[in-house]
Amino acid sequence: MNNTKLWSVVALSTTVVGIPSVASAATTKKTSPQLPPSGDTTTGESSPTEKPGTPTIVTQVHAHQIAGRQAATLYVRSIPVLTFVGQETNPIERANTIAAKINQLVASNVDANQITASWTKEGQSIKVNGEELVKIDVSTILPDTTNNLAHDTLQATNRLRRLLGGAQPINQPTIARQEKTQPQQTGKQPQVTNQQPTVKKPQQNTNVKVKATNSGTASYYSYGDSTRTANGERFNPQDLTAAHRTLPFGTRVRVTNNWNGRSVIVRINDRGPFIRGRIIDVSLGAAKELGMISSGIASVKVEVLDN
Repeated sequence: MNNTKLWSVVALSTTVVGIPSVASAATTKKTSPQLPPSGDTTTGESSPTEKPGTPTIVTQVHAHQIAGRQAATLYVRSIPVLTFVGQETNPIERANTIAAKINQLVASNVDANQITASWTKEGQSIKVNGEELVKIDVSTILPDTTNNLAHDTLQATNRLRRLLGGAQPINQPTIARQEKTQPQQTGKQPQVTNQQPTVKKPQQNTNVKVKATNSGTASYYSYGDSTRTANGERFNPQDLTAAHRTLPFGTRVRVTNNWNGRSVIVRINDRGPFIRGRIIDVSLGAAKELGMISSGIASVKVEVLDN
């Protein structure tokens, strides 16, 4: 074999050896999305790395228990909107059904002003463009229920209006015209009135020294009494507590709702929020003091107090 043929063979062998394995090159490790820590989650928010054209998923369903019964809470953009409690049907399946409808509404650019609350002789419901989205009854309630189905319906409606399009809250439901005459009340059907729920008197500011101030968006959260906070204590949704990403446990902060001027002093006992743009997560009790139950979120000023 002459030198020319020898070098041709060597070059060809090098080329063949240098080709990477197609199977190896195509194999990539798939990472499962991180789910929220509270309960089983069946539907999550879309990842920012999703391919263009993929529908945005704004709902999450968290499975848990209420008084020993199976339940599922539907979150929209990480805000709790409805809780389904097990009766004759599976609450997780019901929550996922409503979640799918809401995702479809977002995909079709729903006008949030068309989301309304409806009270009729048959009960309460949330409607979109006049069509029923979900019926509110003893098995479908507000996560932080007011124990009044009529009020639950109104608050859940206002949360959806804000979260799906920033629509202004409504103060009263749409009542069918034929029901303007007083219907006969049966069972535990709530009385339809225009009277608004009693608002708690806001906590007064104290003359304590302010060490630092920050502004941003606050949200609120509420889990079962068996849940432990990050500092190890048992979570009580009615306590005036909050979650912050960095402040030491035990730090007292004054949170002021910039939308209505109401303030509350809370104690940091948990970590969060982990949603971009939010600076503090307050407990359900603190959210009531701040008057942010209907909106779910609020623009706030957070002042770190000298303990």
